[in-house]
Amino acid sequence: MNRRIGQTGNVFQHGFTESWNPAASAYGRYWIDTPEGRKRHTVTLGICATRTCARRTLREHIDSEGINGRQAFTTNTAPALTFRAQAERWIAALATRRRRPVKPATIFNWQHALDCWILPNIGDMPVSDVSNGALRELVDKMATAGLSAKTIVNYVQPVKMVVASAVDKDGEQLYPRKWNHDFIQLPIVNKEEQHCPTVDAPDIEGLLVKGRYAVLFALLSGSGLRIGEALALKDTDFSLDCRILTVSRSIWHGREQAPKTPSAVREVDYSGVTGCRAT
Repeated sequence: MNRRIGQTGNVFQHGFTESWNPAASAYGRYWIDTPEGRKRHTVTLGICATRTCARRTLREHIDSEGINGRQAFTTNTAPALTFRAQAERWIAALATRRRRPVKPATIFNWQHALDCWILPNIGDMPVSDVSNGALRELVDKMATAGLSAKTIVNYVQPVKMVVASAVDKDGEQLYPRKWNHDFIQLPIVNKEEQHCPTVDAPDIEGLLVKGRYAVLFALLSGSGLRIGEALALKDTDFSLDCRILTVSRSIWHGREQAPKTPSAVREVDYSGVTGCRAT
């Protein structure tokens, strides 16, 4: 691992081997660890009156650059980790973590973003190289392809979370980032400009005469239930007078789960929904 300057660094002046010239420029030389092995670096220290002053200046340079820091050592000596490999670890951990569990539908959407856009563009990059610059190039490609502002914002989120998920044995981030949205050119989502298609009354009336799913369509349009919430309803969710239903669960890919958010657990008055009757 890296050692302090007194052990691996030295200072010198060109043309002066034994004596020290207080008017000549001083230089510092030290070794650092990199993923490719140890490399020697030389820096200019400027005018230093004594050799001791030059050593202190070199030490200050090493400290300011974080060369002897834990973060730099971990980053430079750890085996190269690709974004693709870290993304696989991150996705796998989402399904099993106990703190703030993630819904399967959310994991599915993040995996879709990875497969369609993120991994084809930055999957083979080392995680250490996924910075604001790399993210800006990804945003540019998505914008050029015509993706909406909301979609781009949604697809950028997994990139940040994958980078943040790379941690050491003590839970410290290996590659901490300060994301600059202005530099990345991350679009601002304007809700008034979002494409939000709706179904009008004549369309609903046309669906209600098609028999098999008429009650389901009426319930969805009149109550505002999500499709997963409607499919998860049981007879015990209806009040005795069949006017109120309680939403407490959802269905996704045939599996029962909690609703999308805690606030989605609610009671709905559906007594005025045309064609809807509890059985």
